[in-house]
Amino acid sequence: MGIFLLGCFLLGACAKEEQILVDIFYTADVQGFYYSRPEPRFENRTAGGYGILQSFLARQENPYLLFDGGNWYGSAPEANLTQGAYVADFMKVLPYTAASVSGPDFAYGWPVLRGLLRELKYPFIVSNLRLDNQIPWPLHDYQIFTRNGIKIGVFGLVGPEIFQKQKTRLAGLSVEDPIQTATDMVALLQNKGVDVIILLNALGEDTSNTPAEALLAGEVGGIHLILSANKDREMAETDTINNTFIVYPGAKLDSLSHIRLEFDKAKQIKNITFEDVPLLQDQWAEDEVLARRAAHLRQETQRKLNARVTRTESGVSTALNQESVLGDLLADCLYKWSRLDGAVLNSDSIRSSLPKGVVTEYDLYQMYPYGDNITFLTMRGSAFLKALEASLEAKDNFPQIAGFDVTYNPQAPAGHKIKQIHFLKKNKMFHPQDTYRIAVTDHVLAGGFGHDYFVDSLEFKNTFVNARQIMRACLIRQKHVALPRPGRWTVAHDAD
Repeated sequence: MGIFLLGCFLLGACAKEEQILVDIFYTADVQGFYYSRPEPRFENRTAGGYGILQSFLARQENPYLLFDGGNWYGSAPEANLTQGAYVADFMKVLPYTAASVSGPDFAYGWPVLRGLLRELKYPFIVSNLRLDNQIPWPLHDYQIFTRNGIKIGVFGLVGPEIFQKQKTRLAGLSVEDPIQTATDMVALLQNKGVDVIILLNALGEDTSNTPAEALLAGEVGGIHLILSANKDREMAETDTINNTFIVYPGAKLDSLSHIRLEFDKAKQIKNITFEDVPLLQDQWAEDEVLARRAAHLRQETQRKLNARVTRTESGVSTALNQESVLGDLLADCLYKWSRLDGAVLNSDSIRSSLPKGVVTEYDLYQMYPYGDNITFLTMRGSAFLKALEASLEAKDNFPQIAGFDVTYNPQAPAGHKIKQIHFLKKNKMFHPQDTYRIAVTDHVLAGGFGHDYFVDSLEFKNTFVNARQIMRACLIRQKHVALPRPGRWTVAHDAD
């Protein structure tokens, strides 16, 4: 159990006087390790998980603040199976005061994350995230708490890296400059008369080998404590920059960060201590209800992941920048299920190929980890052509189609690449004045190709049927996957 001490770092030597204590506990970067297990860094003693954390907290006699910094999923299969919904099963039981979120928590899109946050009754604080120029509900830009007469202001930051892989699933969201936001929040909280300012920081990426927290503390004064997240550190560490105490917690919930703030009678910080508390079962015990919940979830997860869906004679590959065999296969599944004129799927949503041999449920979740629903569109031909043309401009997100063929010139100017479209069901060529019924995911409708032209439809019908479930039913009916007809996109010759 390591203890770090920042002795009277603000005002020099401590006078012997009555002090006010505020205890803070902090978790972050759980990364799917919600369960207890033998932990090598503690000589394989059973440690970690929400059950032991709950038991530890139940033993605390003094009031405390409990914060979390997000980054819940990691590579945990439960994240793919439930889109992170399992997190709420544990966190809503624990007495969190407030929390923030990290970039990886946006992996399944903002609507999914928002639904998870709605289940948790404590506030989530992210000060520099905007949706249509407002803090997206149910997030808060700051919160103020009082413990032992000390007024504590808390704000939070996320970094722009949340958009690196999921930009089209975060349509409308933007991240404001963290330095300016921090400067504004410090001024606001100081004006509200707080005694201490805490930042829940998930900026994540470092610059020039200098942690983002250190750069921020060097630029913005008035922040007393920074609680870091999205760092994936094995061991907890601390630092002090310009009178700002920074905590980098260990990942995977095998220990708990404990920060103690000591104030004098004038409510000035005199001392900060940090302790990395191992969550050891033989020391703190384990909450039986959460332990049973964790065991059941792990058993169910393993059972679902191992279940056979179908079999392939060879791997079925995907591609981001062209028509792919897997893209054709999945678009066919949506097309046949919908019984409409066609189906369009964006290739960026297909995250991995199918392996050779037995295909399991886990392979399906790896292939398409999103909870998209299918929407039926009725579109004028001219509007459909415009949307399809715009989709060709999406980088690494080629349209995967079924029910129609397209002849196009990829070298032609934007908006003029498509030469002709032939619909298979009607066995006739495309006409701009005709209407067509197309199946797309709600993600495509919301801007999955980086544009919203599919919104220009005459009629919408959200089926509320999950796209992956349609794909699963389509594949499970086949003992061996039948590869689809290729060549739906044909490059036009110069003579054409």
